[in-house]
Amino acid sequence: MKKRIEYLDIVKVIAIFLVVFCHFVLLSESVPANLFMSACWSGVPMFFMVNGALLFTRPLNLKKHIYKTLTIYLVLVIWRLIYLLSIGAINHVPIAGFGKNELLLYLFAFGNLEGIGTGHLWFIEALLAVYLLFPLFRICFDLPFGRKLILFFAIYGLLMTNGMNALQILLNGLAASGWIGTVSLSALDVLNPFGTYANMLGFFLLGAWIHTGPAIGGSLHTQRLIGAAMAVLGLPGIWAVKWYLSGTPVWDGILLTEGYRHIPVILLAVGVFLLCRDLTIKNRILSTAVRAVAKRTLGIYYLHWIFGWLLVPHMALLFTRFSVGANILKTLALIIPALLATFLLEKIPAVRRLVTG
Repeated sequence: MKKRIEYLDIVKVIAIFLVVFCHFVLLSESVPANLFMSACWSGVPMFFMVNGALLFTRPLNLKKHIYKTLTIYLVLVIWRLIYLLSIGAINHVPIAGFGKNELLLYLFAFGNLEGIGTGHLWFIEALLAVYLLFPLFRICFDLPFGRKLILFFAIYGLLMTNGMNALQILLNGLAASGWIGTVSLSALDVLNPFGTYANMLGFFLLGAWIHTGPAIGGSLHTQRLIGAAMAVLGLPGIWAVKWYLSGTPVWDGILLTEGYRHIPVILLAVGVFLLCRDLTIKNRILSTAVRAVAKRTLGIYYLHWIFGWLLVPHMALLFTRFSVGANILKTLALIIPALLATFLLEKIPAVRRLVTG
């Protein structure tokens, strides 16, 4: 049995909480609500950082990796079918209303069906894209300058997505103020060989680089100070970008445009990762709870979506007003049953792959 790395478990628990927090939102129009939702943009990047940290510390077995990648895809197809049947029934969407080609594209080619909400599955699609490229980077990692190559590609992936997005926002602002004419950077997409998920690849590689190297700054204390500084800059930075783009500092019910493609998201995700690095939990009960959740984040990720469609409309009626507190309660109300269901399903050999990957 592989020994678990506690700080990576801590990061995974933080990440799954943030991911579930930002789904089926029960928030009021307030600044704190907007800050919490801003923090959520760091959740998925942290998942990719943990994945990179884990995969780059294991020897590459190409056959097993290909099998794992195919398994992730097949599990995704099955969950798409489960959502089609379950969410379709909950939302009273008749399957007969879809054509054969629509269903095939939905199941096997990442397509969408009206009334069957599966927007959150982009994470698995991005993971597949990263896993397809992983063997090449793992081979590079074993070269004499492997860690430097990994850092270069991590920075490049983030630069070509988050960096370009930041520059485009700046240019749009200058154009709106009359300082310059309209400028589009879309032609520079040709310089991005990693496609739509280049930033997630960047987070994946950055997690590997941090995890496999010495403490940033020479000591864990210095590294955590650096992490704290990055997080302190990142959170209000995301909020400020949202304020600038939406025109309001409070939660407005609309997600941040290109949410994962902003510079402050990098600061917050990496900051939290550095803060948690080599962190241990002394309390045995808390440590056990963190490990239990961390081992089952995939199952929670898939299952919370069904529980959300089932429970949240009814939960919303229980609150006289929405708030951060209400949304935290909703988050726990989705994570806990999803955790218990995952625990039960992983005991059944025929279906355990659906919640363990």
